[in-house]
Amino acid sequence: MCFSDPVANMLTMIRNANMRGYHNVSFPHSSFKLKICEKIKENGFFSHYWFDEKKKIIKVFIKHQNKRSKINELKKISTPSKHIHLKKKEINKFCKRNGFFIISTSQGLFTNKEAIKKNIGGKVIFFIR
Repeated sequence: MCFSDPVANMLTMIRNANMRGYHNVSFPHSSFKLKICEKIKENGFFSHYWFDEKKKIIKVFIKHQNKRSKINELKKISTPSKHIHLKKKEINKFCKRNGFFIISTSQGLFTNKEAIKKNIGGKVIFFIR
């Protein structure tokens, strides 16, 4: 199976599993996807995740509270045809909504709040709340 945007495919799998009420979902591994999962877990949307080296898959467990998922919205911002790059001064204007924007910078993946503290800009990957 060939995907033009593997990150968008991963986010769609998570969003679909979340809407169906599933507690976990698996998708093909990449180191970038693993870093994204780490950021999502740090912000309290996954209870845990693990990488199966033998099958080359990542399995994530969506965090639930009172039988409801913590993920309300998950949206890809930059696409292969339209990349959204923000300078450090533009992050506050663009990221006004409640939730977290995940930004890929020269120093790694950061949330919008971390990027503002570190005073760096980058490519906006997706939004989660």
